[in-house]
Amino acid sequence: MGVIGGLLIIILFIFFWKSPEEKFRTKLKKNVDNQKSHFSEISLILTAGIYTVGIDFPAGKYILTAKENYGDVFTSDNVKNGINQTLGVGDKTIASEFNNLILEIGDTLTIDGELVLKLYSQRVNLVVVPREVMGQELNLIAGNYICGKDFIAGTYDIELIKNYGYITIREKKNVSNIKFRKYLGENIGELKDFKNCSIEIEEKLEISGGLEVKLTPSKSTYLYN
Repeated sequence: MGVIGGLLIIILFIFFWKSPEEKFRTKLKKNVDNQKSHFSEISLILTAGIYTVGIDFPAGKYILTAKENYGDVFTSDNVKNGINQTLGVGDKTIASEFNNLILEIGDTLTIDGELVLKLYSQRVNLVVVPREVMGQELNLIAGNYICGKDFIAGTYDIELIKNYGYITIREKKNVSNIKFRKYLGENIGELKDFKNCSIEIEEKLEISGGLEVKLTPSKSTYLYN
């Protein structure tokens, strides 16, 4: 009976267990569903960053169009028919447009490089749950910083102040695992800023070279800016 009971507990745990990502998605969807629907056309411009559907812009079917420069665009692994390719202008080997990208609540869309990207949908439900603005505004130079000790946890926009170098975020449980790493610089074609970078308590933020950056708490949504 003890063995059978133990097996039942394991089976129930496996059946009902949800990852933090699944819990976040479920909660976000519930909050969106509780709001009054309002359908309309939408067009917005995005640059380098990590954008969460249902927070930064509504769920729906989108056309992606490169407006300036080029860069990589990709969706989170859970998106069934997502995107993972370079978009840009002025190069025949690179697509400038991507049609019929369906994004659901909780999915993420990441843009890298100097790409300026237009998202357009003819009809979506203009309902989002504003991001809770958390963190503090601060300027950082080369060094090692521990989130929760040297600065407040939150979601940040990273902006180049001057010079060149890497900004790296390492996971709290295993510092050998790199969660985020970007090279920022002043030259044309080099990354100047990155939006919506989440930094959690005990994660390590490293800045190298002569790089100086400004961290600003990310705003709640791009839809109503």
